[in-house]
Amino acid sequence: MKKLSLAISALLLCCSVHTKAQTTQPASSSKGSETGSFESFQSGSLIVSAAWGIDGYSLKQHQVNNYTGKTYDTNTGAASRNFNIGAEYGVTKWLGLGLQFKFDNYYHDYNIQSALGFELGIIANAHIIRHRHFDLLAGINVGGSNLTITGNYNNDQIYGSGTWFDMHLTARIYIRRFGFSSTIYIPYINYSTLTSNVGAFNQYILESWKANGVGINFGIQYHFLK
Repeated sequence: MKKLSLAISALLLCCSVHTKAQTTQPASSSKGSETGSFESFQSGSLIVSAAWGIDGYSLKQHQVNNYTGKTYDTNTGAASRNFNIGAEYGVTKWLGLGLQFKFDNYYHDYNIQSALGFELGIIANAHIIRHRHFDLLAGINVGGSNLTITGNYNNDQIYGSGTWFDMHLTARIYIRRFGFSSTIYIPYINYSTLTSNVGAFNQYILESWKANGVGINFGIQYHFLK
């Protein structure tokens, strides 16, 4: 995951160098480059997308026994399948800002009825390579997350809100305005204070939940406006 973080950071740096180089091109070649290279994304573009994926996480859980006051931490793993939708607007020919919504459905044990998460955040993307039928971008999502875990007995629940962040690298291929995409990303989620309706005597209850991992998704997008 550290290597992927470094790769995305390097691509963001390359983007700034690539953009600076474009601004120094002669005026005679500027018009041809503008019409041939920037159609997939440019200032004023509006991209609406949807994707389906899977995440794998390394978890750190903190549990507390409210009766005895004792606590213990566990390190484990988790995985979820997800669906997300987003909209991004071209602020400049290489920078896009927008909103992202994500729904997580976690895989779980037999004693859990469901484990669901929701994320909503701001998108910031740097479009590194922009051609007529191809767009390579790197960026971040920053926002909030909500988690609800429901047990099989007495409708026991653990729930709470926290922070969500990811770094991602996306390749988009276009057939005119419609296209397909693939994204690899590093998500971070932190629920620092979870609440439970479980009132069982002398029982350990999940109090905080921190996760980081890696994910991949495949999706579609449509290019509106320019």
